[in-house]
Amino acid sequence: MNAFPSIRPTVQAIMLISRDLLRWALCIGACMACCDWHAYGDSAKGGGRGAEIATQTGANCLLTSAGKGLRVLILSDSMGLGGFASELDACFRSCAGVAAVHTLVACGTNPLSWMKMAPYSNASTRCGYLRIESVDGKKAPEEEKDIYGMTKGHKPVAHRVPKIEDLMERVKPDIVVFQSGNNFFDFFQQGQVIKEETHGKLILAHVAPLMRWLATNAPSVKKFYWVAPPQAGNVTPEVQQFVFDTISTEVTKIGVMLDSRKITSYPYKNQDKDKMHFYGNAAVDWGDDTFRLVAADLGANDIHAALALTERNIEVAPPVAQVVKEADVTLRVRLAARTKVPAPDSFAPYGEFLVGYLYEVVAVRSGKYADKQLLVMHPAYIKHVKQDLARFQIGGEFDFTVSELEEDSLWATVHRRDDVGKPELFPYMLAEDVARHPDSSECDCATPSPSK
Repeated sequence: MNAFPSIRPTVQAIMLISRDLLRWALCIGACMACCDWHAYGDSAKGGGRGAEIATQTGANCLLTSAGKGLRVLILSDSMGLGGFASELDACFRSCAGVAAVHTLVACGTNPLSWMKMAPYSNASTRCGYLRIESVDGKKAPEEEKDIYGMTKGHKPVAHRVPKIEDLMERVKPDIVVFQSGNNFFDFFQQGQVIKEETHGKLILAHVAPLMRWLATNAPSVKKFYWVAPPQAGNVTPEVQQFVFDTISTEVTKIGVMLDSRKITSYPYKNQDKDKMHFYGNAAVDWGDDTFRLVAADLGANDIHAALALTERNIEVAPPVAQVVKEADVTLRVRLAARTKVPAPDSFAPYGEFLVGYLYEVVAVRSGKYADKQLLVMHPAYIKHVKQDLARFQIGGEFDFTVSELEEDSLWATVHRRDDVGKPELFPYMLAEDVARHPDSSECDCATPSPSK
C-alpha cells in the first residue's frame, strides 16, 4: 500500500525530549579542527506512542499477540543516530503484538555494507555504532552504544558491520525496516548534475544485490520497508527524486518504499553543516511518523495472511554479469584545477573523504585513454586523518597509473566533493590509492572486534 493517512493529527504529538539529547564535538587529532556533529544515542523517551499510533491506524497485528508475536529488525546508517532509530525501536517495542525488536545502526554504511559479498566482507564502521536488541526472557533490551561525545572526548572504535545473512538466521524477523540512501548523494557533482545511466547503475549496483538476496533467502520476512532519505539541503530536489525513483525500481518488487520527504521539512532546527544530518525533536518525529507509515500499511494489509518473501516467486534483477575490468592506464598529466579540501566538520562524522582534481592529459604511456582531461579522486581524509596532497600543485606534471572508480569499489559511496570535473568525465583513482580504503583486505589497518 502506498497511500497513507495524515501523519500528525495533533500539535500535541511533538515531544519534549531535550534532556535526552547528546551533544558532542568531534575533535580528531591536532591536525583537524573541532567538528560540531551531534547525536541522540539513548532509546527515545515517549516511544510509548507506538501503541497509540497502531490504534489510530488500525494495525491490530501490532497490538495483539498472535502466536509468539512479531519479530522486527531495524537497520540504519548514520541518519539513525540522531534519534530516528531509537524512536522507531521504541515505537515497535511499546506494542503488545511485538515480541522482539533488534535495532542496529552503523554510520557510513550503504546496502552492501550489510552483506558478506566482496569487497564488503570486512566492512566496518568507525564513526558511530548503536545496538538495541531484545533478549529472550528479559524485559529490558540489551544496548550497546559507541558514538562521539558519550563522555568528554570520546571517539568511537571500529565495529564490524553486522551481516544480513547472520541476522536473518539469528533474529528470524517478520518485519524488516531498512533506512538508507543518503550516502548515494555524493555521486552527484555539486549535488545537482544527474547522469541517468551512470548514476542509475551505481545506485542499483548497491541496492539490487540486497533485494535479490532477501527475495530468495529470507523465509521469515513477510514485510520489508525501505525508509528513503528525508529532505536534505546538500542536493537538489531533482537529485532526491532520482535517488528515490531508482531505489524504488528494485525495492517495490519485494516491499514498500517509505518517502521520508513527505514527513520531514528542511531546514531542521538542529542540523549539521553537511545539510543532511539532523537530531533532536525533528529526528524523533521522523521516527514516529515512519512508524505511522508502517502501521498504516500493516493496518491495511494483514501480515499474518501474507506470504513470506521466499514464497512469492518474486522476479528480481539477475546478478550483473561480470564485466572484464578495464586495465590500469599510465598517463603523463598536468594539474589544471583542484577541489578545495573541506573542513572535517562539513562531512562529520565520516572518516573518509575524496576530492576531485582535474588534469590535462599530456601523453598516454600505456593502456587506452581517449579524453583530453582526467578526473582523479584523491583521498583527502582516511580514518579521520588529513592526507598530504601538497605535492599536487597547479601546473605540475605527474606520471600516474590510474584505475576507474568502479561501482563496486569500497570508495564508491565514500563522501566526496568535485568542483572541477566535467559531467562527461568518469572518475579515476590512483592505483596506489585503491587499496588504501580501511576496509580493504590489502590495507594495513587495525582489525576491529566483531559486533553482534
